[in-house]
Amino acid sequence: MRDDRLRPAEWVNAGLKALAKSGFSALKADTLANRLGISRGSFYWHFADVPAFHAAILRRWREIALKNIIDQIEGAADDRLEALAYRAFAGDTGVERAVRAWATADARARAAVETVDAERVRYLRKLLIDAGVPPGIAATRARIVNWCYLGFALSSDKLDRDTLKQVIRDLSQFARSKPGQFPDDARALRAAAPSVRRTARRPSR
Repeated sequence: MRDDRLRPAEWVNAGLKALAKSGFSALKADTLANRLGISRGSFYWHFADVPAFHAAILRRWREIALKNIIDQIEGAADDRLEALAYRAFAGDTGVERAVRAWATADARARAAVETVDAERVRYLRKLLIDAGVPPGIAATRARIVNWCYLGFALSSDKLDRDTLKQVIRDLSQFARSKPGQFPDDARALRAAAPSVRRTARRPSR
């Protein structure tokens, strides 16, 4: 067997990998110890119980999903909105999906997800206001951008590099556009709506 003296961070990282691969049911001392090939004694040396370990997992997810990305783009990116979107859309979304599935069955995970969503929207709103979008509109568009990311993260779509860059450019352009900047698009959508509704009501043969 391996050396049992794992550090807390190693347990947490192993937990994140198990979560992404097998779901939240894998976040147990015995299950992880078997995966790592060690005894569970090291686990209880670092964590009072399984809920304490779960709390550490969720703190680490917040760092990966939010804090580390913000820290990186604040220090380096010229276009922070596009840099944020690219890092989010291009990253591995497996843990994001797993945490959100966990949140459907666990109150602590649900609270962590709600907190991260609120922080993401708040930061996106700040970026949009910095880009000249009025605060009220920035709040709505920040939510839309976050919903776009979540829809992508929870889907099975895989985009090549060029397509991903175009998606991010289009999303960024929309988010920073002035109110009423695309009236032709709005009119086209309204004109298409009746035919879309008729198609939806048409019985299949």
